[in-house]
Amino acid sequence: MKAEGLSGGYGDSKLINNVSFTVEKGEFLGILGPNGSGKTTLLHLLTGTLPAKEGSVYLAGRPLSDYKPKKLAQIMAVLPQKTDQAFTFTVKETVAFGRYPFQTGLFRQHTKKDEAIVQEAMEQTGVAAFAQKSIRELSGGEQQRVYLAQALAQQPHILFLDEPTNFLDLAYQKELLDLIRRLTRENGMAAVSVFHDLNTASLYCDELLFMKNGTAGPKQKPEYAVTEHHIKAVYDTDVTALVHQSSPKPMIVIQPEKDSVKQRPILFEALLQAGCDHILLQTETPLRTLSSAPLGAGFSWSRALIHKRLPPQADPIEGLTGYLSENGFRLQETCAMASPGRLDRYVYRTYEDGDLSVFICVMSGFSIWVLINGYAADQFFVKALLNAEAERVKALGDRRAEGDILIAATQAQQPENTERRLNQLIQKGTAECVKEAAELFE
Repeated sequence: MKAEGLSGGYGDSKLINNVSFTVEKGEFLGILGPNGSGKTTLLHLLTGTLPAKEGSVYLAGRPLSDYKPKKLAQIMAVLPQKTDQAFTFTVKETVAFGRYPFQTGLFRQHTKKDEAIVQEAMEQTGVAAFAQKSIRELSGGEQQRVYLAQALAQQPHILFLDEPTNFLDLAYQKELLDLIRRLTRENGMAAVSVFHDLNTASLYCDELLFMKNGTAGPKQKPEYAVTEHHIKAVYDTDVTALVHQSSPKPMIVIQPEKDSVKQRPILFEALLQAGCDHILLQTETPLRTLSSAPLGAGFSWSRALIHKRLPPQADPIEGLTGYLSENGFRLQETCAMASPGRLDRYVYRTYEDGDLSVFICVMSGFSIWVLINGYAADQFFVKALLNAEAERVKALGDRRAEGDILIAATQAQQPENTERRLNQLIQKGTAECVKEAAELFE
């Protein structure tokens, strides 16, 4: 499909202005933009339900206006936001309407092929189980799946969807979008969908088209389109970009308004608890953490930090998981590390520079906690971990370190340009505490 200089709207208004792009076979295109940007209007222009004032739409190389309605329905299917059912039909009858464009003859009877296609469409969308139910008896989400089945029964070359996941719970959202993407991959069907959810569109779509005030930017892959700068410009709001754990597709989260009440620094020294075989620190304030420990390695948010002594041959993950469960710690809110050495000797100190403070604790095996009262970007966490490791190696000399390193921060609002000062505190504190611990552990 190709849109060329497309403009249009309702009555005398022109809501869409000079939009041009293409959709290739097997492509899943997402259309995004703020409310009132023209997404649904553009969809009406692309499907021919709203005549264009200027420009053209080409389908399989031919102008959309050249197609008769029945022939167009053999190539194109549309799933709107909501379909009002005026008559009481069963689910199967509703899905079977998707075969209407292919029926011939006076009585337009279904063939065995039609029956098989209808059954397959119902099974693909999970509605076969209530095929004989009246569609009016179904929930909004179930109805949405029925209408998707009807659209798929047309076996379209290109499928248009307007916010297809409306009314669907998470499981059915995933099933619906997995199905559409699978059809584009395996059957070569093209799909064009309007989305409100940036992250869903980023995960599932091959290309994204952002609209604002009736105009459209260039079609781009999610990796290039979903950036903090671009999303801020389109939606006029503050957002933060995140990295998905299992996909290169970028994610976006909104930024709440910053709290005007300044958060008090946490007195980490006062919260430190030491037992004969563990060191524990718990806070009411969640800490953003980066750990090199096997259990929960990577970034997370934690309210409890634990260093546990385990037998020399114990598996650290199994040992820590069992200990945390037995003692009532929530695994998703706990950052834990382990070592076989004694935990009755450790070194800790707080380092301050004006409004900044860093708490450093060195424990058995030269495991290190670096706890920051303040904000740190993800790249700073990584830099701080590497710097702490470098200072540990330098301070120990030929002595080997077996322990892990944890960097944590309150993420409290603070003045800008503090990274250099924080890094200096961490480097100085790590070197001093490791050196002191090395003498203590002799």
